[in-house]
Amino acid sequence: MEKTKGSNIVQLILIALLVGAAFYIGSLSSKVDRLEKMGKEAAKPTNEVAVGAAFDSVSLASSLGIDANSFKTCVDNKETKARVEEEENWGKKAGVSGTPGIIMYDTKTGKSIFIPGAVDLETMQNFMDSLIANKSVKLGNQEFKPEVISDLKSMVDQDYFRGEKTARVQLFEYSDYDCPFCKRVHPTLKSLLENNPGEVVWIYRQFPLTQLHPEARIKSEAALCAGKVGGNDAFWAYSDALLTE
Repeated sequence: MEKTKGSNIVQLILIALLVGAAFYIGSLSSKVDRLEKMGKEAAKPTNEVAVGAAFDSVSLASSLGIDANSFKTCVDNKETKARVEEEENWGKKAGVSGTPGIIMYDTKTGKSIFIPGAVDLETMQNFMDSLIANKSVKLGNQEFKPEVISDLKSMVDQDYFRGEKTARVQLFEYSDYDCPFCKRVHPTLKSLLENNPGEVVWIYRQFPLTQLHPEARIKSEAALCAGKVGGNDAFWAYSDALLTE
């Protein structure tokens, strides 16, 4: 009798332990399921949601006096998609790999010089003066020489520009509207034009770094639509708004 009683107690204890283990495993499984769901939610293409919600291209166009209906038609139909890709390819062929990709071209000598990113106004002016004088520029341990860039795409009728088309120096900026360095250099380039009237023309070309900035390509297409609907001034007004936000 004692052995049977003891055996029953052991069985009850084992059953209790098994029940407890089952509850624990069930609870753990629920937690794992919740974590997996959270992971899936986090892995969803939130950029697509953010793009649509964060950037209202039509409202911006309307606020700048650009015809909203024509602009929306252009954006919805992706009419400028191919052009963005074309300007990207121009930049890549010329040697641009990041933004801002700035190249100054001297129409008299046929030589160009790469600007190393978002330099300050004094340095930008030094690069321009050195290009005209056909001299190298030294920054720290680096030397930048005027040279012929055979694959640099020359200014075309479809380009949006600031300054005089007949200016000696053509400044090509391959840029991304969400690039912080592009935003930093934007007022510098404005000042360069103001300080050198008639001597330099600024040509803006699209180079969206989509992997870093998910909205950049949409903004490039929108800016080109602004130009398509409203002309050169509308393009620059839209670009200024994007680069100063």
